[in-house]
Amino acid sequence: MTRRVFFGLSGGLGPVIRCMPIADLYKRAGAEVSFSIYGENAIALIENAGYCHLRDDDPTMPDPLKLIESSPVFYDMDHYYAQMGLLDKRFAEAWIIHRINMLKQLQPDIVFADMSPQTVLAARYLGIPVIAITQACFHPQGQRVRHWSAAPRNLPKVTPVINKVLDLLDMPRIHQMEELLAGDLNIVPGIPEFDPIQSGQAYYVGPLEQKMQGELKEDAPDILLYPGRLQDSAGSSGLQLIETMIRALADQPYRVLLSTNEELPADVLASLPPNIQRIRFFSAELLARARLFIHHGGHGSCMSAIMHGVPSLVIPTHSEREYNARKVWELGVGEYLLPGCFTADHLNQMATFIMEDQYRDRAIELRETVMKRKYAGAAGVYQLAERHIAQQHRF
Repeated sequence: MTRRVFFGLSGGLGPVIRCMPIADLYKRAGAEVSFSIYGENAIALIENAGYCHLRDDDPTMPDPLKLIESSPVFYDMDHYYAQMGLLDKRFAEAWIIHRINMLKQLQPDIVFADMSPQTVLAARYLGIPVIAITQACFHPQGQRVRHWSAAPRNLPKVTPVINKVLDLLDMPRIHQMEELLAGDLNIVPGIPEFDPIQSGQAYYVGPLEQKMQGELKEDAPDILLYPGRLQDSAGSSGLQLIETMIRALADQPYRVLLSTNEELPADVLASLPPNIQRIRFFSAELLARARLFIHHGGHGSCMSAIMHGVPSLVIPTHSEREYNARKVWELGVGEYLLPGCFTADHLNQMATFIMEDQYRDRAIELRETVMKRKYAGAAGVYQLAERHIAQQHRF
């Protein structure tokens, strides 16, 4: 019988890039693989790779009166999902039921979820094994996403709303939203120094990367700049990062490659100075040859820099990315600047300092340490998942 595999992802390229290597292994084994994700660029990447994409096309939208203002600062996943509309029970119920119906129709043998609570809930409801791809700040036994600062009193909580939906489904209640970002097995696409989790049920497999076809391989840049999505839950964070970098790095003695596969506004394209070139994708080889990687603080970007021995300058655009940026700094393989808290001259001095100091030496040392561990990567995830399915069938 052909294995059916489903990947329920949040949004953006990060989850696609770390889940695609697992999907590729299943595809080579003859499995039918389907994805569901938010974001047209991510959908295009999935479909161009030959995978089926299932759209979350339920028309139900959150009641604006039950939607808190989106902010780059959030203290836990209850606070985060309050910005996504889950304070509205009608929307939360429709969101979860739609995913249950999607999986009922697909009938997968195994489900992978990457920051997709409705996917975890649907799999549990239907009794389908679910594997979570998770970071420490999203795991129930991990560090809180803003662990360096005390959470204010009376933050919004979506857990009571979700529990009302769970009551309707006759499912066990939860205590915090982080529980819905964990699965039967929890796969950490990184290393324990970066993602500390106090749980024996977390499996570290090392960074998961999908090899991308890059551009301009013949010329190594001084600085590789990756802004993440131009528009995400933090607003137009990626676009703002690009505009900031153009002002800061224009006509400086650095060759800069700006990597984004999204269409830039005409005025931004026109403002690119001669020393900054735009490419759509960058390869691992190109990253490894850069002197500095400036990025938005996505988990995958931080891991890629570590795995290629390149120091980072992180401009974190929301709380999860600030968590990652602080880990980069704690490990001594980069620095971070908070958006809106630096001048162009400050950024230039910081970039020069990182490129001329010992950050690269420490990045290479950490890379060698990680390589010696021989993490199993996507192949290890595949083996763990298949072993889990076999154990489930035994009972």
